[in-house]
Amino acid sequence: MKLILDSTFSKINYSNELFETAEYDTCIFDSCKFIKTTLSKSVFTNCEFINCNFEAPIISQTSFKEVTFQECTLLGMQFEYCSDFLFEVSFDSCILQVCSFFKMNLKNSKFKDSKIIDVDFSNATLSGVKFENCDLSKSIFDATNLEKTDFSSAFHFSIDPEKNKLSKTKFSNENLSDLLNKYDLDII
Repeated sequence: MKLILDSTFSKINYSNELFETAEYDTCIFDSCKFIKTTLSKSVFTNCEFINCNFEAPIISQTSFKEVTFQECTLLGMQFEYCSDFLFEVSFDSCILQVCSFFKMNLKNSKFKDSKIIDVDFSNATLSGVKFENCDLSKSIFDATNLEKTDFSSAFHFSIDPEKNKLSKTKFSNENLSDLLNKYDLDII
């Protein structure tokens, strides 16, 4: 597989242009479009995606190792089909919508100032993850390992304590009621 080092790709529409399957190391993708683009079997290590648009890209066996997404829109990304070997991602000021991390190990991943809407975290490991100032509307937590996960500044989440693994999980007084949604309580 071809190795591409320390390169910057700017304003490329990979919906129209062929994306080269390769190993990308310490590369920057700035303002690129990945609409139904095939990224399968590519390896991204220490890469940054800045202001990129992803809509249902094909990411089976794709590797994301210490990859940062900043100010990106990610729609319909099925991360569960990615390689889980050394998988580590960070999202800063992103929109993630109808994405799936089903059964993924997200330990060490970071979510900051992001809208995480309709995202499936079922059966995933989120231990130690911090959702810093994140909107988690309609996201699914079912049989999810949330040990030491920090929700203290997150909002609009719904977590059933009986169906998820909670231990040393952090919440704030302001968002604690999101843990009790299923009981239909009026908390004043």
